[in-house]
Amino acid sequence: MPKWISNKALLVYFLALLVVSAIYNAYLLPWYYMLSGILSIFVFFYFGNSLTSKRSALKCPSSKRFEKHIFWVAFVWRFIWMTIIYAVFMQYYGDALGFDNLDSAAYNWLAEIVADSLREGNIHVYDEIIKNDPKIDISDVGYAIYVGFVYYLSGSSIFVVRLLKCAISAFTCVLVYRLAVRNFGEDVGRVAAIFCALWPNFCYYCGTLLKETEMVFLSVLFVEQADQMLRTRNFSAWKVVPILLISGALFTIRTPLAIVSILCLLFSIFMSSTRIVSWGKRIAIGVLAVGLIGVTMGNRIQEEANGLMAKVSSGEQQKNMEWRAVRVDAAGHQNKFAKYAGAAVFAPLIFSIPFPTMVSPYDGQYVQKLLHGGNFIKNILSGFTILALFAMLFSGQWRDHLLPLSFMLGYVVVLVMSVFAQSERFHQPAMPFEFMFAAYGLSIVLQGIPLKIGIGNRATYKRWFTYWCVFTFFAALVWSWFKLAGRGLV
Repeated sequence: MPKWISNKALLVYFLALLVVSAIYNAYLLPWYYMLSGILSIFVFFYFGNSLTSKRSALKCPSSKRFEKHIFWVAFVWRFIWMTIIYAVFMQYYGDALGFDNLDSAAYNWLAEIVADSLREGNIHVYDEIIKNDPKIDISDVGYAIYVGFVYYLSGSSIFVVRLLKCAISAFTCVLVYRLAVRNFGEDVGRVAAIFCALWPNFCYYCGTLLKETEMVFLSVLFVEQADQMLRTRNFSAWKVVPILLISGALFTIRTPLAIVSILCLLFSIFMSSTRIVSWGKRIAIGVLAVGLIGVTMGNRIQEEANGLMAKVSSGEQQKNMEWRAVRVDAAGHQNKFAKYAGAAVFAPLIFSIPFPTMVSPYDGQYVQKLLHGGNFIKNILSGFTILALFAMLFSGQWRDHLLPLSFMLGYVVVLVMSVFAQSERFHQPAMPFEFMFAAYGLSIVLQGIPLKIGIGNRATYKRWFTYWCVFTFFAALVWSWFKLAGRGLV
């Protein structure tokens, strides 16, 4: 990542924060949220520039050495975030669950039930969960059992759970590296892993009791292992089984992800380039996958898919946006503009949203304020992601990378049609793949690879990146106005 990219990104962030603060000074972000954003931006772009330099590459000449290096970089950065969040939560909230902790409190309660059952010698923990919460969705059971098992081993230590999250998230960066190297080469793989290692939003969830870290890990593990299976020459039927087990685990974490994983696997088997998957392998994997899925998860997939389609056809998203428009926030305000949001608005912006929250209209939305720097990083890098998608489309290379591409696109399509399209938390499973394609898009820019839409050299790409920075700047301003004007504050 060259300095001209990191310097422009830093300049745009500071300029946007300065202008928003000057125009809407009555609703200024508290200093500690500003500090979190400034540190997030500085660490990502400064160390991102350093870690992607030739000098850094010489320190890690082999893949194994780089994997070890990036794991510890990611782990240390996550551990720092985790310990700070833990200390802040304990100091200001009196417990480790922190603000906006409704989901965290529910998972903690269920995990304690699981841990207590195991201590009593009762291994039928699923029955205990259903007994205490008959209406619980299957997509919350898996995480509750996992945390409960860790509680059982650690004496109900939330700190141990979060320490494991740091390790899991750091290893996810290693998996992204392996997947990206297999698809795009060593340089792209390293940059993609560095993006994931330094992105502050991944770090934040290591300091909570939410399930996003494990969800992202299982998503990347599924795609990485399935991609390896499709590309390997020494194919064995047994390689299909663990991949389907991972997909089954996703059902107990987040159902739409599991459905997307199954569909993208089947789609990739039959639509990938013959350079990647031979016809013999297509038939063997396809028959095994369809057979195993039909026997083990067929009914569940059909039920959940029908449920998702019913929600879409019932206009649930529009109803939710209309409810948001009349909902009263903590300060007694309503955002009347919320009702105009919907799939038509979210779809063209899905790789960039949410935009950074740089104003504080009321005492709330703590996570949005804390992670505004991370959201800005996503806004900037999404330009490279979109470029990579266009490049693969026009070159016809999309079939060579169909599995990660279809998983990412499949999930964001579900997200666009859901009520969570603007929620940063629900974008988490797509982000490792967006960063991987952003790294590939960056390689296109630096090599000056021509496209069929009039962009054909490095100077032109530089100019278009400047335009993208201008767009990101005004998006931050407009988003701040939207949050205030919708509530009648400006």
